[in-house]
Amino acid sequence: MCVIIRKNNIREVLCLAKSLKSFLSKKYPEAINIDMISDVTFIDTKIPTLNYVMTGKPKSVGIPLNGKIVCMYGPEGSGKTSLVLQFIREVQKANTDVVFLDTERSITKPRVQQFGIDMESLIYAAPDTMEECFNIIEDIYREKVDNQTLEEPIVIIWDSIAATPTNAEITRTADQIEIASQAGVLTRNLRRVRGKIKKMNAGLILVQQARANQDRFGDIFSMPGGYALHHTCDTIIRINKMKPNEMEMGVKISTPQKNRLFKPFQNTTIQFDYASGFTKEKIIDSFCEFLKSVEILGQAGSWCYLKTDLDDVMKNNPNLSEKEARAEINKFYLKDFSKRLLEDENYYNEILEKAEDYVNKNIAKVAKIMIDDEVKPEDIENYEKGVEIKPPYKDEEN
Repeated sequence: MCVIIRKNNIREVLCLAKSLKSFLSKKYPEAINIDMISDVTFIDTKIPTLNYVMTGKPKSVGIPLNGKIVCMYGPEGSGKTSLVLQFIREVQKANTDVVFLDTERSITKPRVQQFGIDMESLIYAAPDTMEECFNIIEDIYREKVDNQTLEEPIVIIWDSIAATPTNAEITRTADQIEIASQAGVLTRNLRRVRGKIKKMNAGLILVQQARANQDRFGDIFSMPGGYALHHTCDTIIRINKMKPNEMEMGVKISTPQKNRLFKPFQNTTIQFDYASGFTKEKIIDSFCEFLKSVEILGQAGSWCYLKTDLDDVMKNNPNLSEKEARAEINKFYLKDFSKRLLEDENYYNEILEKAEDYVNKNIAKVAKIMIDDEVKPEDIENYEKGVEIKPPYKDEEN
């Protein structure tokens, strides 16, 4: 039967759509279900600037669940594992199970204890191969099905992809190993477990190494493992080691290629040290820099003030000039502001609320300010046009 839909005949279109939906829902009851489209829930990383880069909101978001996959990559010593330990601690504080697949064998008990991680509740495994990692993920799914706990969230962290050999690499001799064996295993198995990660309300965090890019052009770093990660992951985060000054260390976190949860090309720098990790003092320092960058925190000489307070005064007193309104609001030194944020939890949460409200109302402006200065203008232009951006890695292994 051929149905001719005349232009502007909306009734015919709606009737055909309803008929088609009814037919498909009878034949494929599991697939044709609008309830399968769920909202994304998050676990707060407690690092507002990182939350913003990942999701566009500084407060109460961060690590996505509901089957979302995040990939973090960066060179050696850039702080990837330290960030992973930060994630584990905050996930545990949210009373959520964490499975850590440590194929790098990168952590030690003293290091874990430095971050305040509960060793008793951490589900730790050190698989030998990629196939074993994927089998563990499937075993977790089957266990949750058997125990009827699919609704309870869980976070799975794999550190790292590049350090995990395949079965072929272990069982064969060096001259027998096929090219791109990791890429093949990733391509086949990520497709296989993606749906199960969604069904068991899990968030999957994949840690990846970065290798020097041998091409003359493009990103100076590349990732082994092929295109599977680029197509499957919802967010790709790049981590670089930074040294703001002689006394501080930091990491630059950016989304240079892909982010389904927010606009890509955003970046932030977070201060930390390798001994104590991401302390609250360092997080607040980074948060204050963010507030200044996006113009929430204004400056008048040596004094600082909240521009949200200035906006409220001018809104309630439209006859005042900006200079007159500035004289009416509370002003403070930056060091006193940082100290109060550190010591007064209620005040810290109040400022977080104001920051989130400001970002929501001025998202286009904030996103433009926070664009990574290393991003090429043509990449931004291509993104806005919907043109696919070349990922920072190739099909073959590096």
